[in-house]
Amino acid sequence: MSQTATMTTSADSSVLIVGGGVFGTSTAFHLASRGYKSVTVIDRFDAPSKDSAGCDLNKVIRADYTNPVYAQLGQEAMKEWKDPKSLFAGLYRESGWIMSGHDLTRDWLETSRQLSEKIGRKGVKYMSADEIKQQWPVFTGDFPGWTNLYSPAAGWVPAGQALLRMANAARKLGVKYIFGDAGHATKLIYDADGTCTAVVTADGTTRKADVILLASGANTASLVEAKEEIVANSSAIMVFKLEPHEIEKYRDIPIVDDFEQAIIFPPDENGLIKLCSCRNITNFKNKTVPGSSITHSMGDYPYDGCPKEIEEEIRSFVREMIPELADRPLYHSKLCWDGVASDLNFRICPYPKTKNLFIGTVGSNHGFKFLPVIGKYVADMLEGKLGQEYLELWKWKYGKVPKDHKDPHPWPARELSELSGWAERHAPGRRELPWTWSRL
Repeated sequence: MSQTATMTTSADSSVLIVGGGVFGTSTAFHLASRGYKSVTVIDRFDAPSKDSAGCDLNKVIRADYTNPVYAQLGQEAMKEWKDPKSLFAGLYRESGWIMSGHDLTRDWLETSRQLSEKIGRKGVKYMSADEIKQQWPVFTGDFPGWTNLYSPAAGWVPAGQALLRMANAARKLGVKYIFGDAGHATKLIYDADGTCTAVVTADGTTRKADVILLASGANTASLVEAKEEIVANSSAIMVFKLEPHEIEKYRDIPIVDDFEQAIIFPPDENGLIKLCSCRNITNFKNKTVPGSSITHSMGDYPYDGCPKEIEEEIRSFVREMIPELADRPLYHSKLCWDGVASDLNFRICPYPKTKNLFIGTVGSNHGFKFLPVIGKYVADMLEGKLGQEYLELWKWKYGKVPKDHKDPHPWPARELSELSGWAERHAPGRRELPWTWSRL
């Protein structure tokens, strides 16, 4: 194993996972499935953790990538989402996915199309605005300057439900969940030779384990030095609520993902339409670790929501394709934070220059779709048997970016403190919203 290693983890090892989001939950489940008897997940919130990027109304499920490793991984995960006998049976909705680009992202679209053709993904094709409107007449906008690539074998799942379902399955296999102050990690403990031996939580408890895994996402830089490697980014989310008679009208629209503007999803069973900005927000000017961008936790700021500037951008996006929805009243909004690497790859590796401390996180705004399977790869890394192509892709890179790197969401990030209208914007959300489900 490259970088700093430790003893090979086995089913006899005690494993402490910091973070109950996508990576932590999947890893806990897969370790327990391999016979591990002492797996503990700690998080500030009970499942589904409201600080997890995965605690959301819905997420895109697709295998369309420019990197063949992720394309293969996406196909592996897709089999689980679609399997009627899997843990996730009944959650996947195959709506199709329109990827849209402009000057900054047309090259990414074409690279993705070429890889889809190479690996035999059927039906991936460019569509004009007129073709889109002919197939889905509810799109009445002009799509000005849009280039659109349609992938039919893609869709979405109710993300909060999926995350909770896997956490409950992990519990049934013997995984212990600790939340509240008792699960809120505040500090790591090291011995004289740099071995990480324990995690201190907000209630003052010192929690020891043979193996410590940080699956802490957007909050990782509050626990280890990671300001160049892991930057917390937020995608602002808005929710519209349809009238009951409108749900059927919009039910069959595809996901539309304009890489330079925003994403719209079909309505869920409650008539809620999620819109998500593709223009990221950072949080470097936070009160906890200034200079590192970390999560703006819902535990500290439960009433904050979408900045006014981004609300106007999302409404403009809607106006270009479904103008009659653009001025709908805002039902709710939130800031969805994820840990993002500069090369947009995950980090599944030892933490450098220490022993017994591992990283299994950094979804980089595309990790959720791998929830069913990503924990297998984290477990393989812990057991010293992760394949070389994954070791290289997911190693700690100290902020370095490959020369051929292509960011599908290249709009320059803005700092939260420089935006307006987001502070204390909402009363607590209603129970249709997954970020209200956690007991804490």
